[in-house]
Amino acid sequence: MQSAFAKVRKLAGLDDGKPLRPHDLRHRFAVTRLSLWHEQRANVQALLPLLATYLGHASYSDTAYYLTGSADLLAIAAERAFLDEGAA
Repeated sequence: MQSAFAKVRKLAGLDDGKPLRPHDLRHRFAVTRLSLWHEQRANVQALLPLLATYLGHASYSDTAYYLTGSADLLAIAAERAFLDEGAA
């Protein structure tokens, strides 16, 4: 699998000095999905079990491992928190 993934990475132009791992794609998917949910003003807490299902996890604690805050995600979440607080 590693050899095939390396070939696909190279074909996609994703080899920029630091090798991309399958785990990196899972992490990116999880963070991007959360960002989109925040932008859509969805109930992110209620959707976390769905994200766990997308990633094939039995529990949210396994999913939390992938949810390292990116600068974009943190900015979206902070903006939403301020907007929601201002509406109350």
